[in-house]
Amino acid sequence: MKLLAQILRYQLVTSMVVLFLGAGLFYVSVRYLIDREANKELFQSQVKVRWQLKHLETLPVYILQLGDSLQLEPVRYPGRSFIRETSMLNLAENEFQPYRQLVFYERALGQWYRVTISKMLLQRQHLMEAVVMTVTFIVTVMLISLLVLNSWLSKRLWKPFYKTLGKLDAYQIQQHETLTFEPQKTLEFDQLNQSVTHLTSRVTTAYQNLKEFTENASHEIQTPLAVILSKIEGLFQDESLTESQLVALSSVSEAANRLGRLNQALLLLTKIENRQFLAGTDPINLVPIINSKLRDLEDLIDQRELSIQTDLQPFGPVIHPALAEILVNNLLTNAIRHNVEKGKIIIILRERILSVRNTGKPLNANPEQLFERFRKESTLSASLGLGLALVKTICEVNGQNLKYDIDNEWHVLTVSW
Repeated sequence: MKLLAQILRYQLVTSMVVLFLGAGLFYVSVRYLIDREANKELFQSQVKVRWQLKHLETLPVYILQLGDSLQLEPVRYPGRSFIRETSMLNLAENEFQPYRQLVFYERALGQWYRVTISKMLLQRQHLMEAVVMTVTFIVTVMLISLLVLNSWLSKRLWKPFYKTLGKLDAYQIQQHETLTFEPQKTLEFDQLNQSVTHLTSRVTTAYQNLKEFTENASHEIQTPLAVILSKIEGLFQDESLTESQLVALSSVSEAANRLGRLNQALLLLTKIENRQFLAGTDPINLVPIINSKLRDLEDLIDQRELSIQTDLQPFGPVIHPALAEILVNNLLTNAIRHNVEKGKIIIILRERILSVRNTGKPLNANPEQLFERFRKESTLSASLGLGLALVKTICEVNGQNLKYDIDNEWHVLTVSW
């Protein structure tokens, strides 16, 4: 709804600007018309006053229009005529009211007079304010009605779009489904839905082909690898081989075993990224898994004379059991493999956190880089460089956070959920 809210916000701002500018322009226009009408009446009164001064033997004392006033002041010399607005005391109302005045000079009875004709504007201002307020109210109601109508229409018109967006958000490529939509009256949305249907169809086909290729490639690689390893084992039984041949054969055997492990690790990564391991709804208790893996790795721990300290509570994340075992196994294997002789490992399991701490050598690289595939601290290591990459992928797929910290000699891998 962000796009719709943004559109409505722009419409509201535009409407308010138009309303204020329109109200101001209308006020100025009405004020101009009233001033022009008042000036016209003042000039008509001026003509009457001049006629009276020329044809009557007495000075005029009033003008017929109600509320107007006439003042004549004798002066020695004439001046320039002008029109102004001022406030004057209305004796009948006993308050100051707005007037528009025309000041001009006229000679009568051998004397120059400064003639001031004042026209009361109070009723006209009241009329102007009433007209402006009425029109502004009508325009405001119209704008609000248009905004409400536009908001309702926008929500109705954009409903198919958000429905399509919701289906895309819920789309699971692992379900091998192609999104289908009902025909829409809006041509653009109907074309969008058709494009989404074609796109998801192609994506599903490509995903299925990639999945089959990965599985077939892994299976096909495993078969020749098994044959190679079997032949190597048979050659080791040949007593006629020289020492140099045995050394070369050992290198081939090690490379073949490494290739097999690499194939299995990459296949596992692909399956995890393709979300072929779907988690349940209940958390997995990691305590039995940790204890089981520590027993499996007991020989390697004793060989390196490592001390293990555990502080475990029966908690764990929502995760597939197989992925939980891989996660724990890789964390523990990493802590053992990259530890120092007679080092320490501390395993802490709490309600929302699993922490594996181990002593080790200082790192020469950024710890975050160790989560990349085939990234190893030392090129001489027998590790494939995929252990932490697997851990990172498992955490990303299941919504957990993985963090690598270094605290003096301690290397800390923390999984939180």
